[in-house]
Amino acid sequence: SGAEGGGAEGGGAEGAGTEAGGAGAEPAAADGSSHTTGAVASWRDSLFPPTSRERRLVALSLALGLAQQVTGTEAILYYTPRILNQCPPPDAGESSGVCHASASPPPDLAKEAAGDGAGCTSAEVVFLVSLGVGACKLGGELVAAALVDTLGRRSTIIWSNLALSAFTALIGLRFLFHWPVSASAAALCLAMLSFSLGPGPLTFVVISEMLPLHLRAKVVSLSVFCNRVGSGTIALTFLSLKCAIGPAAAFGLYAAVGLVVTAFYYTSVVESTGLSLEEATAPEPALLSARSRLSDAPPPEPAPGSPSAAEEARRLADQAAMRALYEAESGSRPPRPGVEFSGPPVVVGTPIAESEHVARV
Repeated sequence: SGAEGGGAEGGGAEGAGTEAGGAGAEPAAADGSSHTTGAVASWRDSLFPPTSRERRLVALSLALGLAQQVTGTEAILYYTPRILNQCPPPDAGESSGVCHASASPPPDLAKEAAGDGAGCTSAEVVFLVSLGVGACKLGGELVAAALVDTLGRRSTIIWSNLALSAFTALIGLRFLFHWPVSASAAALCLAMLSFSLGPGPLTFVVISEMLPLHLRAKVVSLSVFCNRVGSGTIALTFLSLKCAIGPAAAFGLYAAVGLVVTAFYYTSVVESTGLSLEEATAPEPALLSARSRLSDAPPPEPAPGSPSAAEEARRLADQAAMRALYEAESGSRPPRPGVEFSGPPVVVGTPIAESEHVARV
């Protein structure tokens, strides 16, 4: 996905260079922006762009970067042993996920801290489950890379984040109903699989595709900063949150936040699958989810009596062959300004399909 996003950016840069070379400085954009093609905005202009549309794009990019990490996936990755209730050592404190006695932990945590064997999971099982979580995360990335251009960015990120919220809620229910370790392992793996199918790889693809070229580099960097702030916040606060309200409520909170993020994706993310960077960053409709219908719309039917694409291509090829034969027989070119022929002349009598000159034309 990163390669795909980078390739899209490279294609946008190439297209911008072509425009700059052919037409010079680009005129003012339709939305009032004064940036020229290929120009790079300063940090001030990146944070506070001059137009309202660009300000909305910057705010949306930062929010998307943060939203990727506030659904609790970092807690799943970092604290799989504590989520599975691995038996802690006798002197373990809060750093190991065991609450202090003064914190009045819930009964299930108090039982775990007391060293009761019920509900504890061996280190070997925890290790295997951790491997499974990582394998699901990797597998989701590979599946997303293969299917995103078919399923579309917007629908993939919405449905996968909704599934992530559901499986996060199941992790919390595990603590309420004391489900077996196998149920917890399945919920953990499916949660990370859902994350890797959508929000994980597609967040920065969507951000890079919707930003204009002059804002893309710095705003994506700022979005990564917000993303890492969210990641560190979840990782540093999970154990305290787990002790304060209990693991079931903690994961219930993450699931609720995930639903809010899903609604945010639904209202803010536009479909850019199949669009060039110029089309995806067009001023109108820049932030309208209605554009997602473009990729699903059937191609227009040809007008009655109009030639098909194959017939038109055949007609153009015949015209080119006729012009080549005209040049070969008469020794002069047909009077058509702006059309140049190259290559050796056609030998009269040679089949047109085998003529090197016709092939070049």
